[in-house]
Amino acid sequence: MRKLLLTLFATCLALTANAQQREGEYRNPIIPTSLPDPSVIKAPDGYYYLYATENIRNLPIYRSKNLVDWEFVGTAFSSETRPKWNPKGNLWAPDINYVNGQYVLYYAKSEWGGEWTCGIGVATSDKPEGPFTDHGAMFISKDIGVQNSIDAFYIEEDGHKYLFWGSFRGIYGIELTDDGLAIKPGEKPRQIAGTFMEGTYIHKRGRHFYLIGSAGTCCEGEKSTYRVTVGRSENLFGPYVDKRGRSLMEDHYEVILHGSDEVVGPGHNAEFITDERGQDWIIYHGFSAKDPGAGRLVYMDRVEWIDGWPHIAHDEPSTVSERPDVGNILLADPTIYFEDGTYYLYGTSSPEGILVYTSTDLENWQGPVGATRGHALIKGDSWGTQGFWAPQVFKRNGRYYMAYTANEQIAIAESDSPLGPFKQETIGHIPAEMKQIDPFVFFDDNGKAYMYHVRLIEGNRIYVAELNKDLKSMKEKTARECVSVEPKGWENTWESQYGVAEGPTVVKQGKKKNATYYLFYSANDFRNPDYAVGIATAKSPYGPWEKPAEPVIVRGGIGENGTGHGDLFVDKDGRLQYVFHTHHSRSRVAPRKTAVIEMQFDGTNYSVKPETFRFFKQ
Repeated sequence: MRKLLLTLFATCLALTANAQQREGEYRNPIIPTSLPDPSVIKAPDGYYYLYATENIRNLPIYRSKNLVDWEFVGTAFSSETRPKWNPKGNLWAPDINYVNGQYVLYYAKSEWGGEWTCGIGVATSDKPEGPFTDHGAMFISKDIGVQNSIDAFYIEEDGHKYLFWGSFRGIYGIELTDDGLAIKPGEKPRQIAGTFMEGTYIHKRGRHFYLIGSAGTCCEGEKSTYRVTVGRSENLFGPYVDKRGRSLMEDHYEVILHGSDEVVGPGHNAEFITDERGQDWIIYHGFSAKDPGAGRLVYMDRVEWIDGWPHIAHDEPSTVSERPDVGNILLADPTIYFEDGTYYLYGTSSPEGILVYTSTDLENWQGPVGATRGHALIKGDSWGTQGFWAPQVFKRNGRYYMAYTANEQIAIAESDSPLGPFKQETIGHIPAEMKQIDPFVFFDDNGKAYMYHVRLIEGNRIYVAELNKDLKSMKEKTARECVSVEPKGWENTWESQYGVAEGPTVVKQGKKKNATYYLFYSANDFRNPDYAVGIATAKSPYGPWEKPAEPVIVRGGIGENGTGHGDLFVDKDGRLQYVFHTHHSRSRVAPRKTAVIEMQFDGTNYSVKPETFRFFKQ
């Protein structure tokens, strides 16, 4: 008997091992917990946040870095903050959005059969994990004249904000106020689809709007008939039609996801998520055919686009699939400041300021972790309203400084911490008679500080000027041009009329008369696949600079397009590293991906170790 049990145990282990997905794959369901009607958003902290109908009371919130491994965060409301209107109603079908600098959560409050007492409410929070402050009902079915007003979906188009909703009594839309918290005065509901669907989601792709929803019964366990449907239109408010041109107002539609032998009633999907390879993914709920009593679990599948229509492989949920390509750090113009065993990574990405990530090993990154919503520098604390680019962080006399670009001018802010907040007592940029970007402050052995930067004069040209001791202005009389681009060659492969030289970093090797200054810079338009890094040399911080015949970091040697605009640093093991960005993919420039490569110095020249190239991931 004991031998038989051991044999059975070994067999089970073998079956379990065979059932496990290989590296780079995931297995459905991605969350084996009942979380109906999911809605998903990606926040600046790098997490995807998922909200769902309250099988967990007060609206559960989960989060994930990779869309596969999820953790419970908490609930949007507590017993004290729970919406009070329609007191017998439950909280259904949340829809999460980021509107005007805050998280806006639309939700339905309803009870079974309460089709005229239900309605759509709205709540807000400064953080994706909440807590949310309820603003009450936006409208109730009987007041707005739309029976069964549930399942809200928010969308912005041409500078206007809209809400769509409805459940098996027609799908309707209406324009909202600019804050997204109320119906725009004078607006009336407009119907866009018939009575076959609920769980509205509108996806814009190219010139078409795709109206996606769910038809059938959602919630009857193994008897559920839910399925995901679609129609499309060239206008947000329709008319929406199926592939044969038949109107969704007359209850025609295409089905893109049916149930299977393993999943019953798949539907009510979240917003499509586009990964970093440009692939779209759909997250939805469904019942496990083997255990329908477990409730509506969360599944995910890839959406392919064929002849202008969305498709899911075999039109049914998958069991094991390739993972989405997510988790890359997407900072352009990156720089790293290293102190006390921690690497601080900054770069261009956010319209609100400069984000920062941290790591202790250059492999595992946390963030964004800046002092203000992940930002080390936030709009309003110092110069600039837009175009926060190309930061550099350094330390002087116990204070941290950030030189950066905003509104195509250079500013320097201060902080007590590398995490910020970096601020200015008197808000302003370094005085200039032209547009200036891409600062790099270099402190020479003589104690003088030099500002290497780019001036927008018939293209992008790298200049240097001595900084005044207060680091708030340059000695303009000392300004000298360092590098401008040749009409042809590696610096200007598009042979543009005005060339681009930018992203300077300067280091010094040797002392006194034997010293050599090395100017790392990038050339070509950053959108050009041939964007590359070269190194010029000089015997003085002012030059003259001898430019290289060929670049040192280029797509031919790295295998990625758009390699450039970075910074040189020394890691904790004394190795030289260059952090920089690449294009997002072969076909897309943005959002640019952050990478690093090890460099070596032979006493005269710098070179790269191609096999050390890698992207930074969270």
